[in-house]
Amino acid sequence: MWNRPDVDFIQSQDVPSQAVAEGDFGFAQGGRKRLLSRDAGTGAETSIHRLTGRHQGVLASSVDMFVVAGEGLLDGEPLRTGDYVYAKAGAALDLAASVRGLTLYCGFWGAPGFAAGNGSGEPPLRITTEREPWVPAGWSGEVELEVGAMSKVLRSDDEVFIYLAAMMPGWKSPLEEGHPVYEESFKIYGDVMMGPLGVIRTGGYFFRSPHVFHGPLYSRGGTMSFIRSDAAPTTEYRQPGPGATWDELSAHAYVD
Repeated sequence: MWNRPDVDFIQSQDVPSQAVAEGDFGFAQGGRKRLLSRDAGTGAETSIHRLTGRHQGVLASSVDMFVVAGEGLLDGEPLRTGDYVYAKAGAALDLAASVRGLTLYCGFWGAPGFAAGNGSGEPPLRITTEREPWVPAGWSGEVELEVGAMSKVLRSDDEVFIYLAAMMPGWKSPLEEGHPVYEESFKIYGDVMMGPLGVIRTGGYFFRSPHVFHGPLYSRGGTMSFIRSDAAPTTEYRQPGPGATWDELSAHAYVD
């Protein structure tokens, strides 16, 4: 699952869209996806899927899904933008997109597959994230963050720690930071200056191995991201080097 090359960072809109063969997840009647990263050993992958029509089948691997845009029905119940779904391998799903279509950010825990069958009968976990409360971000340890960094934990177990992270407009963290966990992030909306790498915007994606330092961070317009890690994140901080301080970078990051 986590044995992937680092991706730091890409805009998913720039990734070519490809037709998905019949039998792959959710596309028995056709569909398209943008592949963001993949574990070559297990076949686990993260991708953006654009669905139309109705799709019924049994999952070959577990999957975390976040509804990026559109709406539809999952097992006859409404599925809307901002919803999170976790379905285990062997679960049978009945997924129908509305006439506007349905765009899903999908993190598969093994090689994707969606085939005919009865399934395990275990229903998926569904969370309407807009109903969940924001709490102050807890990944900074003893270092006090500037006010305005918040989170919502969606799933936490011995397999993964999944949460939404948000920062209000103008929020900043002037230090570089690294985490002792794998970190995979999709930018739902907004912008964040990722140190010398530049500004990641809506639709942006990264995958980082443990202890990869990044920053300083700054969001001019505010931001929210969907993040998966192999454990709850903690943070190590260090001062940025010459030419890479928050003041120097933020003065030029948004010129264009």
